[in-house]
Amino acid sequence: MQELGRKGTVVFYIHAIFHYNFLLPIGKYVNWKLKNDWDDYNELYHAIQYIENIKKQENIWFETHTMEKNNTVIGVVLIVGGALDQIEGELINYPIDKTLLLKYFHVVDKGNGYGTYWLHNVILPLYKNRGFEYLLVSSSHPKSFNFYRKLGKEVKTAVKKSDNGFFQRIVKSFCILLK
Repeated sequence: MQELGRKGTVVFYIHAIFHYNFLLPIGKYVNWKLKNDWDDYNELYHAIQYIENIKKQENIWFETHTMEKNNTVIGVVLIVGGALDQIEGELINYPIDKTLLLKYFHVVDKGNGYGTYWLHNVILPLYKNRGFEYLLVSSSHPKSFNFYRKLGKEVKTAVKKSDNGFFQRIVKSFCILLK
């Protein structure tokens, strides 16, 4: 674990070793969706499946970023790199060696500016300094679409069903330029 920055009492870390408790912010979001009858898509389940899948891929790597307050994880981001065409297929129209995926960007305390700060001042500069030029992100959360539009260009829209087929979910993909 390496500290990458701070904003007030919030600390931003990058981890070399993954632990499932880093996904607690995703679990809190899934619980909020259940309480509010939002939809039946379980991001926590899918995040675990995604991580287990990429662990098996020889030419794929990932780094886990956490945002912590009082030693509690209040945000998580996975950054995935390597042979992305093996796991993303048609979305990868960018040079593989210059492209990353931003996966499962979840913050518990929304509306305080921590997520925006984290992305702009910690995560994006880190990978830009490492020579990456493109960061691809896909989201099915309508409230996040404008956030990602401000950061980059929309490159794809798709529709998929929720886990039990009860809801149609619009998925938008964006490319954020790091150069």
